[in-house]
Amino acid sequence: MSNIKIVLDSSADITEMEGVDFAFAPLKIVTDEKQYTDDTALDVRMMADELMKYKGRSSTSCPNADDWLTAFGNAEKVLCITITGGLSGSYNSAKAAAEMYVDEHPERRVEVIDSLTTGPEMALMAEKAKEMILAGAELDEIKKALSEYKTELSFILCSLRNFANNGRVSKITAAAVGVLGIRVV
Repeated sequence: MSNIKIVLDSSADITEMEGVDFAFAPLKIVTDEKQYTDDTALDVRMMADELMKYKGRSSTSCPNADDWLTAFGNAEKVLCITITGGLSGSYNSAKAAAEMYVDEHPERRVEVIDSLTTGPEMALMAEKAKEMILAGAELDEIKKALSEYKTELSFILCSLRNFANNGRVSKITAAAVGVLGIRVV
């Protein structure tokens, strides 16, 4: 087995990968009253119900450097794939953690890839990395392949409520989109 560990943030919705060394760093959903950590202990249905009833502001928080360092563990080589830097600070946080990790362990290596996407497309990238690791590919070869890996995956939002709750769009715009039945791609 290869000595490359795959590390993702939780936006990929993967909590385990058989056959390879794997870990993930959790994102967080934050309100004035509560913080939800996107890990295996999270009751997603309960969280969604609570957030639907919550009238205050909510936001998300990317994994911090300590979260990433914990996920890197004691790996000799790490391939880290993050949610797009356009939506989150996860990539920057992972890069900072990678620098700290290599400063502390100069003989080790961490490659951080901004996926430029999230969710299912990140999962596809992780599966491609796993396939290459199991085939004996080296870290540079995998990084190059993933930098060229693109799909035509699109997302459709049925509601802009969460964007309104975290201040990214006005509540009036979110309500109008909902009333008109507009779906955002």
